[in-house]
Amino acid sequence: MKQARTNSSSREAIVSRLRRGKVARQQFTESHLAKTIAYQIRATRDKLGWSQERLATEVGMNQNAISRLESPQYGKPTLTTLKRMASALDVGLIVRFVPFSELADWVSGTPRTIDGLSTQALTVANFAAEFGQTQPLALGAGAENAVREREKYLAPDPQNRLGRHNATKLLDGIQGATHQLPAPAGASMCATAGSIL
Repeated sequence: MKQARTNSSSREAIVSRLRRGKVARQQFTESHLAKTIAYQIRATRDKLGWSQERLATEVGMNQNAISRLESPQYGKPTLTTLKRMASALDVGLIVRFVPFSELADWVSGTPRTIDGLSTQALTVANFAAEFGQTQPLALGAGAENAVREREKYLAPDPQNRLGRHNATKLLDGIQGATHQLPAPAGASMCATAGSIL
């Protein structure tokens, strides 16, 4: 079967999203995992022509559990459940850590060669090692404190000079701008803005 061409802009959009920070990467990974598992279970069940009831019988669960597993919002399968599901569907199961570049390729449909079980494949590079991004928002100690204590800076202003909504927008904008600055400059900018607010 011929593989479809890659939409490089979608891969670039994925990598851009991953660059937003560790929380964005965690959310992307969790969302992708939940959707992939749920949709694969349903697609494989449909291909076999099985109802949810039939799959439930094969796996040794009730139909309601299968319904939840086929829903990205509700399914939370354990490894044991996935192994039982693979056995019932008579398919293999791969659970492994991957570098974010591989995840971006997988989601965008970018062709990629996987090295198999090698020392290099088993040692997974983290995001910073892969993309050279050491801190998502160039946060040094001062900026980390400004972000961590953001609520303190957003407390109601007795003179109501800026307003909570505008202060939030200003801090968010400063944090975004510091992404492009060296860590010391970004830290200084965030800390200064926080203390003024």
